[in-house]
Amino acid sequence: MQNAISKLVSQKRRALDLTIEKLAERAGVSVSLISRIERGEFENISLKKLQSIASALNLKLSDFFTDDSLTGIHTLELIAYLKSLPENQREIVSESILKILKL
Repeated sequence: MQNAISKLVSQKRRALDLTIEKLAERAGVSVSLISRIERGEFENISLKKLQSIASALNLKLSDFFTDDSLTGIHTLELIAYLKSLPENQREIVSESILKILKL
């Protein structure tokens, strides 16, 4: 799980064009904590700090605890988009995406 969190924080930070320092400032945590997280060298981080980091990255705390194979930033963005749709629209969009993938 630590590797998934490290990868997600790093990918999302870069996608938002944030420096480690800027992310730390936005999240209200230390630069060293962000650096350690990205290197996968953190233990016993509080949920409050993890929530602050998630918010600063426009993520949900639950994004850090998904299946490791679903932690890419674009995958999470697609899942969030699909979740935001009403069920009938979600099915139509999902079906369309699957048709495109099978081309």
